[in-house]
Amino acid sequence: MKKLTEIENLLVKLININSTSGQEAAVARFIESKLGGFKLKRQHVSKDRFNIIAQKGKSDLWLVAHMDTVPPFFKAKVEADRITGRGAIDNKGNIAGVLIAARELKDINILFTVGEEQDFIGARKTKIKGRAIIFEPTVFKVRTAQCGVIAAKLTAKGDQKHSSLITSKKDNAVHVLVETLNFLTNQKWHCFNVGVIKGGVAPNVVAGSAEADFSVRPKSREEFLKILKVIKALQGVNVQIINKMPPVKSRLAKMFPASNPVSFFSELFFFEQGILFGVGDIAEAHTPTEFVSRKDLNALPGKILSLAKSLSVK
Repeated sequence: MKKLTEIENLLVKLININSTSGQEAAVARFIESKLGGFKLKRQHVSKDRFNIIAQKGKSDLWLVAHMDTVPPFFKAKVEADRITGRGAIDNKGNIAGVLIAARELKDINILFTVGEEQDFIGARKTKIKGRAIIFEPTVFKVRTAQCGVIAAKLTAKGDQKHSSLITSKKDNAVHVLVETLNFLTNQKWHCFNVGVIKGGVAPNVVAGSAEADFSVRPKSREEFLKILKVIKALQGVNVQIINKMPPVKSRLAKMFPASNPVSFFSELFFFEQGILFGVGDIAEAHTPTEFVSRKDLNALPGKILSLAKSLSVK
């Protein structure tokens, strides 16, 4: 197996630091240690969680990458042609590329955020103006628009008792919840997904409570508003809307006319003059075998520099 390059070594170290959403402090401190020559500022969102703002020279361009990953955490494994591990492409491969490319830029700003995989608490905290390259797995293609996102938690209540005493579906919170989810699934919305379901205590006990988390990604503002209306009108369950953000298109879209919208939602929402770009394919993100191609990873810093220069960075 060929010897690891600088960026490959850096990525392995990044992956091996658990930074599941809410636990970003350790990886944030490691990233700070790699930002020599930059003026650093911590932007706290809570006592132990903070964004990193790194600035050098004078520029209105920002390189933006989130530090958190989805669970479960698993360490890096180096193979002949790839590196696997949680965050390999979402988003630690891109972080490694940013850290190396930024050394070659005299004038640049960097923002590393927390909480992108949950509630965007880090991006919500920022009030940054200017142009931005937001790093996500796009197979090195620039993207300037994305679908929206609506994420919600449904909670149903029942009458906990012996299962032999059940008299109707309303007695059982799981039954109520399943019926509601079946209704939502049949709406055939774009990328409707139920991610977590919890409920009940035992097979012979009527479920007194049940809950489910779901998300949907509307393609247009009209669809976004329609979906919200349906969700808010649900009967028999409590609805807690966690995220509700419509689709967006960047003001830089004219610079990249061949760009197509991505189906996922990202921090592009928070940057009017942002573009999406990065290593890896979104199809591999969040999977049990998440990986980045070693060839692509090594090409990343050069592609970042080229894109930054195209946006008139000094």
